Amino acid sequence: MLTALDHIIIGVSDLEQATITFNEMLGLQASGGGRHPTSGTANRIIVIGDTYIELITIRDAAEAQQSMRERLSKGDGYLNFVLASNDLETDSAAIKSRGVSIIGPTAGKLTSADGRSRGWLRTDIERPDLTQHYPFLIQHDSIGEERRKRLAGWTSPPPHPLGAVKVLSTTIAVADLKEATQRFQHIYGLQPSSPFTGEADEWEAMLVAFPLNTSSQSFELAEPLPLASNEAPDTELLSQPGGLAHYLQTFGESLCRITLAVEDLATARRYLDEHGAIYTYSEPTEMHPHIVLWISPSSACGASIVLHELPAWDVIDNAPTPG
Repeated sequence: MLTALDHIIIGVSDLEQATITFNEMLGLQASGGGRHPTSGTANRIIVIGDTYIELITIRDAAEAQQSMRERLSKGDGYLNFVLASNDLETDSAAIKSRGVSIIGPTAGKLTSADGRSRGWLRTDIERPDLTQHYPFLIQHDSIGEERRKRLAGWTSPPPHPLGAVKVLSTTIAVADLKEATQRFQHIYGLQPSSPFTGEADEWEAMLVAFPLNTSSQSFELAEPLPLASNEAPDTELLSQPGGLAHYLQTFGESLCRITLAVEDLATARRYLDEHGAIYTYSEPTEMHPHIVLWISPSSACGASIVLHELPAWDVIDNAPTPG
C-alpha cells in the first residue's frame, strides 16, 4: 500500500550554502545526509514528522541522472517527491499489471561520513529519462522512530525553529487537469478528489488531490485557471497572477510547491522576519477566512513553500509514528 509522502527532493548547486539557508533563514534543521556511492550525488536531510526534505547536489556529473543535470541547469529547485510503500513488491506488481512500465524494485544505499549506511528499495515509473517526472516509490530498511533516527544521522531529529511539524501535501503543476488526473490515477491506483479551486491559498489554480489515507497527507495536481493571467509575473512567486502558468512554461509538468504545517503561524512569521526571508502573507478576510503564507523561492533554493497552521488539537495526532 502507498502510505505516505516519504520525502521531497530539492536539487541545489551548492549543498553547503543550501544547508545554511534552510537551517538559518528558514528554521528547518538539517541533520543527516551523506553520499550515494553509485549515483554521483550527495545530500542533507531535514526530517519533518514522518517525512523529510532531501537537499541533493551533483558531486560527479558523469554518474548523475541526465534529468537531474538538465533540471539543475535551470537553477536550484524541486526535482521530485517520493511515495512511501509498506510492500514495494506488491505495489510494483500492481502498477505493472495496469500496463505501466516500471524500473525496479532496485536497491539503493547511502553512506554517511562516519561510514554507517542505510538502504532502501525503489521503483521508478516509465523510462530513465522521466525519473524526475513521476514520483517514484520507496521502502526503507527501517520503519517508525528507527527510520527517523537513521535519516537524521543516527540521532533524534532536531526540532525546527520555524515550528514545522508535518508535510501536508505536495503539488504538481499540470497543463490539463482532467487528463493528468486520469493518468496519475491509472499509474498509482489512487482515488482522486473532486476538483477544487486554489482560493483557500489565494492561488489562480484548479486542483485535484490524491489522499494517502494512512498519513492524512496528499499529493495534488494543479492547473492554471483558464482566466488566469498569461503575462509573465514580475516575481518568481508561484502565488502571483500568472505564476503557475509561467512555472509550467519554464519547467513543464513537475513538482511546484509543498505545504507544511506549523504549530503557530505568528511564531513562524517572526522567525522568517528576524532572518530576512521573503514571503507573502494575507490576513483572514470574509472571502478568505484562512491565513495564507507563501515563502518565496528566492529564500528557499528555488522552492515555493506554503505554511498552514496546524490546529492545536491536531498537533498531538500528528506526532511521528512510533516504530
